[in-house]
Amino acid sequence: MVERSLYEKLTRLFENETNLILSKSIVGTTDAESLTEFVNDFCKTYLKSEVGECLYAGLSVGASFGLKLNNGQEIFLKINKPNNDDSIAQCSFEGMKAISTVQEKLSEYQFPCPKVIISPVEYRDVIVTVNSYEDIGAQIDAHNPSIRKSIAEKYAELIKRTDPFIKTEGFKYFNFYKNDKLFPTPHNALFDFNKAGTAANWIDNIASRSKKIINSIPENLVLGHCDWSLKHFRFVNDEMIMIYDWDSLCLQDEYHLLGIAASTFTTTWDIPVKITPSQHEAYEFVREYESVRGKKFTKEELMKISACSTYIMSYTARCELAVDPDNNNFEGSFRQALSKMTGDNYLGI
Repeated sequence: MVERSLYEKLTRLFENETNLILSKSIVGTTDAESLTEFVNDFCKTYLKSEVGECLYAGLSVGASFGLKLNNGQEIFLKINKPNNDDSIAQCSFEGMKAISTVQEKLSEYQFPCPKVIISPVEYRDVIVTVNSYEDIGAQIDAHNPSIRKSIAEKYAELIKRTDPFIKTEGFKYFNFYKNDKLFPTPHNALFDFNKAGTAANWIDNIASRSKKIINSIPENLVLGHCDWSLKHFRFVNDEMIMIYDWDSLCLQDEYHLLGIAASTFTTTWDIPVKITPSQHEAYEFVREYESVRGKKFTKEELMKISACSTYIMSYTARCELAVDPDNNNFEGSFRQALSKMTGDNYLGI
């Protein structure tokens, strides 16, 4: 059976315990009828049309829906819950408005991102964004050197293009490395780092060493995408034609952002590929980014990038351990990549 209505899609999603946890944490309900009514009421109020068909539904940091309205318009509607804690996934209405402003400019420049349909809306204690629905292209294995190079170079291009907007009102720099806790609050409700006990000590030791290096080297603030990974990219003939998840645009340290990208650019669960890059691939990614950046990194900057990459590998390993405490899915995981790491940091610097 193909579920075409939003209610049918949600009913199927809510058969999974993970989705129930995520939905409750984002929108405060696990009732398919209530959430369908919520989305439909929003569309009637702000887009002047009811939902006709659900093209996509998914839950992660936010609740995301690809919708075809009765007026024929196809939209991507996302619901985010604002937070004021030390979460790695910061979310505020002011920040979302700033993101929308920059995304509109990127779209005007023909950068491969969805168009903004309406500005973010504060609606019943959550933030709703509406973009164009862009179901085009396909994911391609980023272990392919030419695809890796394309992803790295496009990231450098993005940061160049966003530079004029770095002072846009609403962006706020959050440095969670300065927090007394080893890790920030995880990015969604699935991950409880307090459950691991001593099983996580080896991961925490790696993260702690990395954090000391990170905090010893100054930052370079840029506007960048903090989840630059394969799951958000679509290609046609090896050309990147669409990038998703623009609520991940943030004011952040370039070295931190590049560390995230270098350690996760291969990550997707949508096609059968290894989710982690090798140490060599992560290092080459940084060098390919550097070639478009226009300025070589100093040895100290490379040390920080590598420390950030290693720290993010550790954070992701902790997320894995939180939902897989018996290491049943260890093969091919970030835990495995970290455990096999040669040297003190993932880029080998």
